[in-house]
Amino acid sequence: DYRREALQRLYTQFYNAHKEDDWFSERFDPERRKDYMLRMRDRKAENLRAFVADLEAGKYDNLSHTATTEQIMQHEINRRDQGNANRMGTDDEDTAADSYTLFIRTVPPSVPRSSLETELEKQPGFKYLALSEPRQDKQYHRFGWVRFESGTDMDKVLENLNNVNIDQFQFHFSRHNNSASGIRLAPDVTSTDERIRHDLKLAREAVRSFDERTDPESFNMLEALQKRARELSLAAGETPVGDDLDVPMADADAEGEGEVEGSEKLEEGAEPEAKGDIAAARRELDLLLEYLRRVHYFCYYCGHTADNAEDFVRRCARHHLRRGLLPNRGPQASGNWTRNLDNRNSVIIHPLEAERLYKEGGKSLERETDKELDKHIKQMGEGRYRCLLCTKLFKGDAFLRKHIRNKHPEAVPETLVREISFFNNFVREAPHFVQLGTGGALQASGAGAMMGAGMPSMRDRSANFMPQMMPGMMIPGMMAAPYMMGGMVPGMMPQMMPMGGHFINPGMMGMMGGDRGQAMYGNQHRGRSNGRAPGGGAARGDPRGVRSYVDLDAPAEGEADFGF
Repeated sequence: DYRREALQRLYTQFYNAHKEDDWFSERFDPERRKDYMLRMRDRKAENLRAFVADLEAGKYDNLSHTATTEQIMQHEINRRDQGNANRMGTDDEDTAADSYTLFIRTVPPSVPRSSLETELEKQPGFKYLALSEPRQDKQYHRFGWVRFESGTDMDKVLENLNNVNIDQFQFHFSRHNNSASGIRLAPDVTSTDERIRHDLKLAREAVRSFDERTDPESFNMLEALQKRARELSLAAGETPVGDDLDVPMADADAEGEGEVEGSEKLEEGAEPEAKGDIAAARRELDLLLEYLRRVHYFCYYCGHTADNAEDFVRRCARHHLRRGLLPNRGPQASGNWTRNLDNRNSVIIHPLEAERLYKEGGKSLERETDKELDKHIKQMGEGRYRCLLCTKLFKGDAFLRKHIRNKHPEAVPETLVREISFFNNFVREAPHFVQLGTGGALQASGAGAMMGAGMPSMRDRSANFMPQMMPGMMIPGMMAAPYMMGGMVPGMMPQMMPMGGHFINPGMMGMMGGDRGQAMYGNQHRGRSNGRAPGGGAARGDPRGVRSYVDLDAPAEGEADFGF
C-alpha cells in the first residue's frame, strides 16, 4: 500500500499541475481523447494500406533486422558525424517527403494545437501538423513538423509564415533537415536463440494488442503476417514456427563467456530442423517488428511509442537492428538491459486495467464513490446507519450505500467519473512524463509540486516574485543559485558555504553532533584538516578504504525502482 499511495501522490501532483494544459487534456481528457484516438486511427489506417501494398509487392521478403558488418560500420560513422545531412542510412522516399516539410523549433504548452492548425490551414498545400511529446527538460515545450503536399511552393509558404504570432508567441519556421540516425543497434544478446523466441512471443502479443486497441475490424494483421512468414520459410527450406514459444529464458544479462545455449552455432548431434526453426522464428519476428514500427509507431527494442512518424524517427532511428553474435562466442554482458526492456514493453503491450491499474497508482471508481457516500452516512450504533439525505435508518452499511445509489444518485457528482477516467488515462502513460527511480521531486510541475499543496511555486509568473523561505529551508535536490551565496535578502536562506562540491548551511553543522559533523564536513572551521583536502573534500588515499553498505530499502530483484 505504501508504494501505491506514494505513486498516487506523485501522479496526483503532476496531474494537478498539468490538467489545464492543452497538450495534457488533448491526450488524456475522456472527451478530447476520442478525437485524439480517431486522428491516430486514421493515420494508422493510411500506414496500414501502404504496408499491405509493400507486403504484397514483396518488399519485405528479404527483410532482416540483424545488422550486417557494413551496417555496423555505417552506425559508427553516423555516430561520429551527427551533423552531416548526407549520412548513410536515409531513404530516398523519406528525403523527398522532408523537402516538403517545415520544422518548428518550439511550440509552447500554452498554445493549443487547434490555434496553430488554424493558421497553417491558410497556406496552400497544407497536409497535417505533427507535434512531438512534451519535453521535460524544456518546460514541456514541443517540436513541430508541418507537412505539405508535393509540388507546394515552399519558399512562398515560408514567406507567408514569417510573422505568425499566437498568444503573444512568435513562431519560427525553417526547412526540415532530418538529422535522425539512420541505424540504431540493440545488444547482441537479442540475437540468441532463446531471446529470439522470447521476443517473437511478445511481438505476437504486441501486434494483437495494438490492432485491437486501434480498430479490431480493420486491423487484424497477425494471421496474415504469420501466413506470409510461413510461406517465405517454406520457400527457403525452413521449418515454420508453431504457436508454442514458451521456452525457459536463461540469464541473458549474465557475463557472456564461452558457449551458451542460444548461439547460432549448431551443437554436435543437433538436428538440422533446429537451425531451420530459429531461422523461421527470426524471419517472423522481423516481419512483426517492421509492422509495429511502420503502422503503430512502436519500437520494440527501444520500448517506446510515438504519435507520428516524425517524432518516432527523432526518438529512435529509421532502422533499429540487432547486433549479430560473434562466431564461437556468446553474447556480451548487457547489464539489466533485457530486464528493463521487458518491463517497459510489458506496460505498453498490456495496458494497466482494473486492480493492476489501482496498484500502480491509479484510482478505483468503486473506492472513490464509496468515499463520496461516506459523507452521507452516519452510524448511530451497532446495526443502525442513518442516511443523512433523507434521515432513514438501515441495519447495515451495505444496504444504506445501495439506497443512496438508487434513491439519491445526485450524491455522487457527475464529474467524478470523468475525473477518475481523466486521471487513469494519464496513469497508464505516466512513466513517459514522470521521472521515476530518481528519488527526487517532480521536475514537471516546478518547485510548487515539490513543496506540496497550498504552497506557491518558486516563481509566480503573473506576479514575478520569489516566495520567502524559512531560514535554513532548502528544497531537496535544489542547488543554491550563485546570487544566493553572498548576502541574503532578509527572510531567505542564510549564507551557504561551498564544501566538497556542495553548498552547506554552517548553522546545520552543530545539529549533527561534534564528531559526526566533523566526519561529514571536515574540521576546517576548527582549524584542523584531519586528513581532508582544502574545501572539505576527502584527500586522495587508498580506494580500498572506502566503505560500502547494503541498502535494505532498495527494490527487490525484478521490482522497478520508483525512488521511494
